[in-house]
Amino acid sequence: MSIEFTVNKDDNVILITITNTVSVEDLKWMRSKTIELLNETGIKNYVVDLSAATSILDQKTITTYQLGTEFQYIKFPHTTKTAVILPTDDEARKQANFLHMVEINRIRAPLEYVSSYEGALAWFNS
Repeated sequence: MSIEFTVNKDDNVILITITNTVSVEDLKWMRSKTIELLNETGIKNYVVDLSAATSILDQKTITTYQLGTEFQYIKFPHTTKTAVILPTDDEARKQANFLHMVEINRIRAPLEYVSSYEGALAWFNS
């Protein structure tokens, strides 16, 4: 697992950087850690940098769908905003798009695709 959390208090942002492969266990841990940090810091803006992710959920569509569906049960507040920097790997990008589509269809808080951390800050401040 290669998931790193960085709390940027000056920007009021939690940056989640993901590299290499993302397993089911990784994603579930990331979700719980995200809720934990939200409760600890009160920060509601997240940047998820997937640019270096090479595989998401073993690229299995049914697994991705199931985890996307489960999103509605993790009690992620609708007052949060998540900016996502998509993977450069084509297959990982497709899986990320599919996962987010399922989450959004399950009433996910606002999510925006951006090309950089600075782009995320601009979206948060708009």
